[in-house]
Amino acid sequence: MIKRMLTIILMAFIPIAIHGQVPPEEFFKGLDLLPINKQEAKEQFLIAHKKDTLFHGTYHFLGVIYIAENKPDSAIYCFKKSIELNRENINHTKEMAYVRFIDTYLYQCDFKNSFSVAWEAYLMYPENKGIAQELKDVCLWSYYIRHNGLDSTYLSPEIKKEYIVNSIPEEYIILRRIRINDNPLQFNGQRLVKIKRANYDILSCSNSENAEKIDLKFKLNWDMNKYYGGKEGDSKGVYADLKNPIFERIGALLVSDSKINLKEEITKIKIE
Repeated sequence: MIKRMLTIILMAFIPIAIHGQVPPEEFFKGLDLLPINKQEAKEQFLIAHKKDTLFHGTYHFLGVIYIAENKPDSAIYCFKKSIELNRENINHTKEMAYVRFIDTYLYQCDFKNSFSVAWEAYLMYPENKGIAQELKDVCLWSYYIRHNGLDSTYLSPEIKKEYIVNSIPEEYIILRRIRINDNPLQFNGQRLVKIKRANYDILSCSNSENAEKIDLKFKLNWDMNKYYGGKEGDSKGVYADLKNPIFERIGALLVSDSKINLKEEITKIKIE
């Protein structure tokens, strides 16, 4: 069965032949095979690449396959080439490649490069809410991992048995990263429970593909009698320290106010 999120991406590339550049037939064979057999799809995309080394779509989907094969360096190369070659951005395909490119760096905890790509994409497509959220998430993850003790292994699309968090907002940046068959989880509700005298937040979610119910367990690592929403760390101190990289300082600002003007605040730091 073709997965919903992957289908949306595949459909975005199909009209390309109508609008101008005509991809090799193996590219379309690869699209058909991708949800079924990634190895066979890869073989078709590689043939398509040999026939036309300048078609951005082939690079995009080879990048998707390399991510599945846990080959981030190869995926990064492919997304970079896809963006470079995609001049028309038909059906927002270049924007999609940017999101994949940002994520590939982010999952490696390479915040410097992830931020650089996200900022470039944000300036190019300021109305794209997905790219804006990616930019925010890069900054938030860098702050929470480097300055608030969040486990860097939580930065993963895979669901873990439980997560130890220091604040409620950490729960939601974790939730936004999780994927099942490339589909995000649908948030349905939240409840507080005690398990062996420890406080847990349970986020009730569902698989956006098939509505399967999924509970995410977050162990609350703070004294609820002293702190209501958790401990956010020294966000003011992190922002004030000019030695901290820009993405960590913006993350510190976002902890205090999620609605900051990203362009204005990042530009301000860049010219300091």
